[in-house]
Amino acid sequence: MLKGAIARRYAGAIFDIAKKENALDRTLEDVHEIARVFANRKLSFLLREPKIPAQRKETALRRALTSKVLPMSLNLALLIVQRELVEVMPNVARELDQLVLDDKNQAIAEVTTAGPLDDAQLNRVKQALELRTGKHIILHTKVQPQILGGIIARIGDQVIDASLQQRLAALQHALLAGVATGSAEFFPEVSGSDGLAAANSNGADSMLTPPHDEAEPSKRP
Repeated sequence: MLKGAIARRYAGAIFDIAKKENALDRTLEDVHEIARVFANRKLSFLLREPKIPAQRKETALRRALTSKVLPMSLNLALLIVQRELVEVMPNVARELDQLVLDDKNQAIAEVTTAGPLDDAQLNRVKQALELRTGKHIILHTKVQPQILGGIIARIGDQVIDASLQQRLAALQHALLAGVATGSAEFFPEVSGSDGLAAANSNGADSMLTPPHDEAEPSKRP
């Protein structure tokens, strides 16, 4: 919790400076580069060791970063080391990632499907998520056959689970609840092996197609 608060404070400070300097993207790259440098085991030990003089740490850090990052980014790295917060740097990078995404009204969606999606399907997923979130979506996709069909999308803390695996789990719960209550009206509209096969074959498309309202039967005079 404390590390998160500290990281947000430093990320917010460098974000404000970079925004004024019109250098958000470059600064974001710099902060990730600093985090990578700090992850070097040998350098990390040198920067954390209290017995090593501060001047030696600064010299090592300038040698590692001066040719790679902007001066204001180097100042951030020096300040982080001076205040003995080297281990917080990855958190600073993650917090800055989110600040930049929010500033651009963007969001990263981690999309999981049972099989690969073609470009048309990916575009439909992107459009559906943009409509739902009101943000420009950056898709990160992965294939996970265990979900059987459908799609799972994670955007920050929000999870949209429209997988066949989840549908089957819900069906199992409904079946058990129906048995427990003695109800005979718990059977799904689509049942049997044919229904499950159809749901699986529809894949992500079925999750993204809006339902059509059924036409009301005509009333005879």
